[in-house]
Amino acid sequence: MARSSGGGGPRQFVYPPRPTAGIVGRFGIVDLAFFAAALALLWTGFRLIPVSVWWLVGLGVAALLLAAFPFPRVGGRPLTAYLHPVLATVGDRLTRRGVFRGAVFSPSSLAHRMDLPGDLVNYRAVAVPTPDGRSTVGLMVNDREKVACAALLTFGSAMLLEGSTEQGMRLDDWEAVMESFCAQGAGVSRWQLLARTAPDVVNVASRHARDKAVVRSGPAWQATQELIAQAAPAAQRHEVYLIVAFDLRALGDEITSLSEGSSRDEAVGVVVLERLLDLERGITEARIESRGWLRPGQYAALIHTQFDPESLPLHDVLAGQDHDLDPRLAGPSATERAWKSLRHDSAVSRTVWVHELPKRPVTTNWLAPVLQQSGLRRTLSLVAEPLGEVKAQASAERQALRAEGSAAERRKMGRPTTARLRKEAQAALDQDEAQADGDGVFRYHLFLTVTAPDEKTLTRQMLSARRRLIRARCQSIVLYGEQDQAFFAGALPLARGLSPMRGVAGV
Repeated sequence: MARSSGGGGPRQFVYPPRPTAGIVGRFGIVDLAFFAAALALLWTGFRLIPVSVWWLVGLGVAALLLAAFPFPRVGGRPLTAYLHPVLATVGDRLTRRGVFRGAVFSPSSLAHRMDLPGDLVNYRAVAVPTPDGRSTVGLMVNDREKVACAALLTFGSAMLLEGSTEQGMRLDDWEAVMESFCAQGAGVSRWQLLARTAPDVVNVASRHARDKAVVRSGPAWQATQELIAQAAPAAQRHEVYLIVAFDLRALGDEITSLSEGSSRDEAVGVVVLERLLDLERGITEARIESRGWLRPGQYAALIHTQFDPESLPLHDVLAGQDHDLDPRLAGPSATERAWKSLRHDSAVSRTVWVHELPKRPVTTNWLAPVLQQSGLRRTLSLVAEPLGEVKAQASAERQALRAEGSAAERRKMGRPTTARLRKEAQAALDQDEAQADGDGVFRYHLFLTVTAPDEKTLTRQMLSARRRLIRARCQSIVLYGEQDQAFFAGALPLARGLSPMRGVAGV
């Protein structure tokens, strides 16, 4: 995902810039359509001069406005990028499509599906028995998009306290896991790393001490209990999940061959479970501790607590296998999309897209300012899409051609080539060389979602979180008008991206 260097010292990373070059210069298809419409209006004005010269004046002004519209950039995006969100928001206000009512308010609440808003309506839960028959693995299957997702709960480790050599070895192990996502026959369409931070209402540290302690008496035990009790008001719980989405179209031949004599869901479960167990073995070999793939009820509880954060302590208490949440109750009772936030059940959330990652050399702990922030409910999500050989080659060639084309246009106009265009061209060259060396190529993007009980608190906490991103040398923008899609991509464990994918391609 980034060029690395380090020699004998700590490994450093440099992330490529997000491509800004378009088809012609920095202009994309939508911008060119605006220019074509402006020329059409101007041509129509000249044709109507015999009727009245005012037609030329009026249509000329309209053509000038259309031609000028693609030039301004707001929040790192051209104004044309806001056209779809604005139209969608206006349409939602008129038709009330931005309001969702689920649970008992939904007419399909008793059907064998989860009541989820928007594009998530096609997801359903499938339970796949494990080989030993003692438990099940939960799959979220989307019949329309032909994907099946599974989530793995992992545990962090004190990697930052390790030496540079040990850190490098662990990064190499994780790189091998990432390479497996690009392997032929893997069938992975996207994968997601989701780190959730929330106030520790149920005091997980105290529960862990009671469960793991061998001696529960004496001065040492008493001191431990006092320390945990004093830290409880400021305690934060951290959960990290790896979500993998499999492309059922790519696995279609295997599924079809196993569907004879059994249901399609059983065939999907067998094919996907085989890959999940192999992936879990690779993660274990990379010295990443995990609790296993989530059961359907656990998966449903994870989704539900993202929509209803106040229910998190309840699902902690009912965490036993006999009290798993019914997957049909995974969705929210209500959601309502606003221009810059999404209200859902007991909270309101705002998601930013981290559109620029550090372009200067950074070490492995470059995200520490963001991850170590306490006092808020936050979800940091990295979504990556493995590119096949053909797509990766086309992506590198397209990026190189656009960067070189933009540089040539600037030279024709007598303007010097910018450093950013040179870096974009270099990033395309690095990607091409990495692919030639056999490395996997991904298109990835980073989201940060902050959840608060009200809009005023949300605005304050989001500003604080974005300042932390600046400290980490990242740039972010609020996805105005797309907060529902942004929440689905950044806060939910479904390995979803934005449409179209706007991330950066890299190795």
